[in-house]
Amino acid sequence: MVDAASLIGLFATVFAAVAAAIPFGVSTRNWWMRSFGSRRQLSRRLSKMAVGVTLDYAKSLFGTPLMQKDAYNVADAVDYIFTTEHAWIVARIQRGEVLAWSVTVTDKRFKVDLRNLTFGLVKGKLGRSRFSDVVEQPSGVIEEVGSVSYAYAERTYFGRPSAYQSFVFMHNMEGVGTFENGGSTSVVGTRPFFATDSPRSALESIRATRQSTTVNTFLSCGRDDSFLEGGAAMWPVIFHEFVIPFRSSPAQWQLWLSNRLAGIGKR
Repeated sequence: MVDAASLIGLFATVFAAVAAAIPFGVSTRNWWMRSFGSRRQLSRRLSKMAVGVTLDYAKSLFGTPLMQKDAYNVADAVDYIFTTEHAWIVARIQRGEVLAWSVTVTDKRFKVDLRNLTFGLVKGKLGRSRFSDVVEQPSGVIEEVGSVSYAYAERTYFGRPSAYQSFVFMHNMEGVGTFENGGSTSVVGTRPFFATDSPRSALESIRATRQSTTVNTFLSCGRDDSFLEGGAAMWPVIFHEFVIPFRSSPAQWQLWLSNRLAGIGKR
C-alpha cells in the first residue's frame, strides 16, 4: 500500500516534470508560429482577401497598415501598405472598399498557391514559378528597365470565370526570385499598359524574360484596370522607395541585401 509520503513525492515529481515542460512547449509554439505556422496562417489569410471587401476586414487579416499613400490618378483612393514576416500586401481603398490589392513575397520559404488567389484559374507558386509556367498567353506585357531598378509584368483576363476581374503577375525587386532582362534598355510594352504597343522588334526580348524571370507579385485589379496604363508606379504594389526608410539599421539592411543576393538574376 502506497503511503501518503510516497504519493506526495510522486505528485511533486510529476508537477516538476510538467512545469519544466511548459517553457519548452511555449518555446516550440513560438518557433512554429514564427516559421511554418506563420507562413501557413498568412497563406490562409491571403486566400480570404478579395476585391470588394472593406478596409476593416483587410485590417483584421493583416493588422495595422505600416503606411498609406494617395493612389495615383484614382480620385479619393488611398493605398494602404501592410507588412508581414513573409510578404508585403497593398490594398487600394476607395470609400472604405478594396478596389485592387497585391501581395509580394519576400520570404523564399513562403509558398503561395496562385490557384487560391485566382478562382483556381492560374497554376503556379508565387515566388517560385516563372512567367512562362504561369501565364500561357498574356493579354498585355510591360518591362521597365531603370538605372537601378527593374520590373516585368503580364496581364490576364478570364471574363466571367474571374468575376470579370483582370489579374497582373509581376516581378518586383522588393520580392524574391530571379529576373533576366532580355535586352531592353528602357520601357517596352503593350496595351493596356500603354496606349499603343511598342514596336515588335522591341518586344522580342520579352521572350527570354518570360522563360527566366520569377513571378513574385500578384495584383488583383478588379473590374476596372485602367490604372495600369502608365507603368508600375501607378499600381497598388510595394516599391523600394516606400520601404527604404525602414532599413536604416545595419541589421535590417543586411537582411534585405542577403535576400536580394539570394535571388539576383542577370541584367
